[in-house]
Amino acid sequence: MIVALSGMIILLFVLVGIQLSISRKKHKEKVMATLRMVAIIKRIIGLSQKHRGLTATYLQGNNSVAGELYEIRQNIEALINDANQFALTTSEARWEAYLDHWLRLESTSMQLTPPESFKQHTSLIETLLYLLQDVAEHIEFAETDQSLNEAHFLWREFPQLVEYIGQARAVGVATATKGESSQIDKVKLGYLCEKINLMSDTVFNKLNQMTKVSESDQLNQAKQACIQLVSLINEQLILPVKVSIANQEYFAIASHTMEQCNTLLDNELSAIVTRFSD
Repeated sequence: MIVALSGMIILLFVLVGIQLSISRKKHKEKVMATLRMVAIIKRIIGLSQKHRGLTATYLQGNNSVAGELYEIRQNIEALINDANQFALTTSEARWEAYLDHWLRLESTSMQLTPPESFKQHTSLIETLLYLLQDVAEHIEFAETDQSLNEAHFLWREFPQLVEYIGQARAVGVATATKGESSQIDKVKLGYLCEKINLMSDTVFNKLNQMTKVSESDQLNQAKQACIQLVSLINEQLILPVKVSIANQEYFAIASHTMEQCNTLLDNELSAIVTRFSD
């Protein structure tokens, strides 16, 4: 009787262990799928931001970017197809809202006025930023690791910082293409400079608390890139009566700043993926 009871207890422990192992595996698979979806959405955001910037210069008469705009739209389409393979995405209402908006914007973007194009693109990207947060929250709610929950700024404030830089790129490249800065342009750029300063302080301070020593150089480079971009906007686009900086030069500098920030963000997201891959 005692032997039989002991055997039953051992079997029960084995079954519980198997069930826990299966649960952990399913949880890990769910988190990994979510992280892959976060990466896809982030990539779509980046391409949409570039599409906004190049469309701004196209609508100011720079027809040479038409081929690049077509390529961006093709890349976005491929990523949409990838995203549609995830049930997590297709169940999100914001994903459907994005698809509907992008379908309309894609077909009309090259016929819009510059202000309307900026407005439509920015509204589209705002939907994607909220979608990114919605999807990433599935990790936060499912994960009990406090350090991961404290990293929520990686899908909130950090992408918003990159978006403010992207907006400054779009407004600035259109201004540089015109060769003059209207009062409306100056107000927009001044507002964006303020936002970049405030948000970069928030993001880099939080990142500095959690980053590795080996990444400090990248952090400092991104921080300096933001400072230099804001200085450039003030000196070259806001203060002068006539804008002399070439649109290609400004676009390249603003893009470099975005790339510096995105490199840091990608590194941190990759570190999370590595943790769950082990």
